[in-house]
Amino acid sequence: MPDTAQLRLTSLRKSFGAFEAIKGVDLTVEKGEFCALLGPSGCGKSTLLRLIAGLEEPTSGRIEIAGRDVTMEEPSDRQIAMVFQSYALYPHMTVAENIAFSLEAAGVAKPARMARAAEVAKLLQLDPLLTRRPAELSGGQRQRVAIGRALVRNPQVFLFDEPLSNLDALLRVQMRIELSNLHRDLGATMIYVTHDQVEAMTMADKIVVMNGGEVQQIGGPMDLYDNPANRFVAGFIGNPAMNFLPGAAIGMSAAEIGLRPEHIHLSPDPAAPLAGTVRLVERLGNQTLVHVATPAGMVCVQGAGRLAATVGDSTGLAFTADQALIFDTDGRRR
Repeated sequence: MPDTAQLRLTSLRKSFGAFEAIKGVDLTVEKGEFCALLGPSGCGKSTLLRLIAGLEEPTSGRIEIAGRDVTMEEPSDRQIAMVFQSYALYPHMTVAENIAFSLEAAGVAKPARMARAAEVAKLLQLDPLLTRRPAELSGGQRQRVAIGRALVRNPQVFLFDEPLSNLDALLRVQMRIELSNLHRDLGATMIYVTHDQVEAMTMADKIVVMNGGEVQQIGGPMDLYDNPANRFVAGFIGNPAMNFLPGAAIGMSAAEIGLRPEHIHLSPDPAAPLAGTVRLVERLGNQTLVHVATPAGMVCVQGAGRLAATVGDSTGLAFTADQALIFDTDGRRR
């Protein structure tokens, strides 16, 4: 495999008519990093990935791979490989033939391409399945074949467009582990689009949070969780989601404060900063979520699995001021 590469985007913009989908993105992904593009549907993350891949032409800006300007190069000349949400495997071909197909298209002789396909299949633990066809494979196996087809081309940068979204919950967990292990084994530069914060938080070295075609914040998983730059990032990162309350409701001079559910505790103290009535108790085994209706709005409290709480209880809510995040009227973190 060739040396993995740094990716750099400079003032990248993409418009579709009057609609500006990407609004001046600046981003550097270092060699060997696993970078997740995270955000809600329609935020521009897949468009950004397609620009990197060469499947869309930017309106302006620059794309560099390994220091080389590839902004106007064809996808086949960029030394990138892309894995899509749909596996797009050829149903009439075997696993080996699917993995080797791009080498065939490049004119590589059959013995060499099948040897390379076998090498990649062994890395992905697909070697017992080389003679099977896609219809005989599980969803996870098909996904690994799609990854193998990308890997066989010796790319400098891997691009993943929501590759796990078609899998069930258990298989998504297994594939997260496999992708993380693959990244560690290859040391490859990987850019991964997802709307699932759990995927981003558990796999990525660097997360780029996007909304409305703009980068809201870039950082490591726990940096974003502990120090969100604005209300959008604070509300998007974290499960269960952050509570937002009017500052005036708890005597703070702020438009709004944010509190993580794990930072709030049920309290019998009548002098607690907030009080309310328990409306819902969700027992999840290792944790319990308690939803409390207060004059300031509904508040979610995260506690231990056997936390004592019953619907209809009156309770105080306690927290420390240093755990509250303060936001101005424009959503900026103070």
